[in-house]
Amino acid sequence: LVTGVAKKSPLSSTPNNHDKCPHFAYTAMHGVGLPYAIQSFQTFFSNDLQSHFHTVPQQSKPDPTFPTVPFPNPEEKGALDIAMLFAEQEKCDIVIANDPDADRLAIAEKSRVTGEWTVFTGDQIGTMLGHWLWERIGKTCGQPVAMCASTVSSKMLSAIAQTEGFHFEDTLTGFKWIGSRASALQKEHGYRVLLTYEEAIGFCCGDVIFDKDGISALGVMSELAYHVYANEGSSLAQHMQGLYDKYGEFVSNNGYYICYDTSIPLKIFDRIRNGGKYIQQVGEKYDVTSIRDLGCPGYDSEQPDGKPTLPTSSSSPMMTVRFANGCVAQFRASGTEPKFKYYIELRGKPGIKRDIVVEELKCMSDAVLEELIRPEENGLVKP
Repeated sequence: LVTGVAKKSPLSSTPNNHDKCPHFAYTAMHGVGLPYAIQSFQTFFSNDLQSHFHTVPQQSKPDPTFPTVPFPNPEEKGALDIAMLFAEQEKCDIVIANDPDADRLAIAEKSRVTGEWTVFTGDQIGTMLGHWLWERIGKTCGQPVAMCASTVSSKMLSAIAQTEGFHFEDTLTGFKWIGSRASALQKEHGYRVLLTYEEAIGFCCGDVIFDKDGISALGVMSELAYHVYANEGSSLAQHMQGLYDKYGEFVSNNGYYICYDTSIPLKIFDRIRNGGKYIQQVGEKYDVTSIRDLGCPGYDSEQPDGKPTLPTSSSSPMMTVRFANGCVAQFRASGTEPKFKYYIELRGKPGIKRDIVVEELKCMSDAVLEELIRPEENGLVKP
């Protein structure tokens, strides 16, 4: 798969300025990823750069007891601590982490200036990958380009698509939905699908197999990092800020409430439906512009016929509320855990500083959650 991605995409390259190039600390998190991560790095880079790849020894071999991490998920707090300590000892700039079965990818970076660490979100990684693949391949590939992401992922890649002129679609959560739509876009509609992703650090680079793969994503992300360091004299954090400067700051507040009563999500959604009229405003200042209801029979006010383009479900409904100020709030109950999840994102206009967008989102999130979810009234508890 890694070789296929590299061969089908004109990505593999070696920067000339090795002194500026970053060093990587890789952790397999007690899983199976190490030999494939090494192959990925070798596929994307020449032999004289292999010394830039360092392996975290305590976590390199498969071990089902996962002795050095509280939970073997790179997203969990503390999961990257050993890798980051190893990176500091070996003077590495970037931590690359796979989960134990190596289908997910996490990235952290230590600033050469301040020494502070940045742990990138799945949305930030997905945005950087998508923009990079568009710049390196999409603009000159001679085919219409498409990308996909789960509907609860950030809308930043969609905004980039609108600006740059490639096709973007969102799907239901999970790669069975993401991958099947990507396959259909390619086989039935003639698109070249360069990236699909979900915010839970799952990425599919290229069109060899439409499923999340942390190994090929490792290769593409590493090459992006080399380009940023060697050719731009920059860092991934600065590169990400450059994308925010161009396309606007996207700030998210994602979380969940503990919810054991399965009737509560339905009660919340019925309130938003408002007897079929749907809510028009939250508080006195947040006007609703559109609503997508993926319960049954389903509704999407943005569609001419009022019918959503995504599948609907009576057992696993999802609600998306879009506001006049660019905020998007989405709600769903977990299908596997006693959780009621929310995803709230606000886009700032280019030039608006991030701290201003953060403050506005905080105020708006408080209002949205209190009025639409009513946690105390519904017996919902924050973890």
